[in-house]
Amino acid sequence: MPNHVHVLVTLAEEAKLENEVGAWKSISARRINRLLGQSGAVWQEDYFDRLVRDRDHFANCVRYIRRNPEKARLPEGSYELFESELALQFAPREG
Repeated sequence: MPNHVHVLVTLAEEAKLENEVGAWKSISARRINRLLGQSGAVWQEDYFDRLVRDRDHFANCVRYIRRNPEKARLPEGSYELFESELALQFAPREG
């Protein structure tokens, strides 16, 4: 997505979500700025999280993330979608 990212992840029990999100934002912002020859903020300060409660909810989240670029009318090849075997197992691709 050109203005946000979706991540569906399981954290280690001792991990803190705010620390992980902060690390992802920091590392990715440095790389994005380096690639673009820019500096400064890339991401908004806050983030939105959701607790996935069961397999059906997980599958719905996978399908939502998978459909998001199409809903945003992004051309094929202009975005990256990485899916785990678990995502494919619980939410097989249609067609």
